[in-house]
Amino acid sequence: MRELVEEKLEHLFRFCSDKVSLRARLQKQATDHRVEIVATVPHGPVLVADAHADGVRSALDEALDRMARKLKRTREKVVTRRRRVGRGEV
Repeated sequence: MRELVEEKLEHLFRFCSDKVSLRARLQKQATDHRVEIVATVPHGPVLVADAHADGVRSALDEALDRMARKLKRTREKVVTRRRRVGRGEV
């Protein structure tokens, strides 16, 4: 399971720089599985995505999709901010 999670987390690096720290936590609660992914972005926010599902793989996939969207949104904000500062606007 550890290798599967590490492999899937590596795919998130295409949405961000290599300086981002990613951590995943898997829990089993009765019949549910919970996956929480935490990304620490340098000079930025700490992003958290979690998901609940009947199976651990489906919970992992859902949490990965949510984290990918958050990382894309964060990257777009940084690019937009850089463009504005480059034009002399703040």
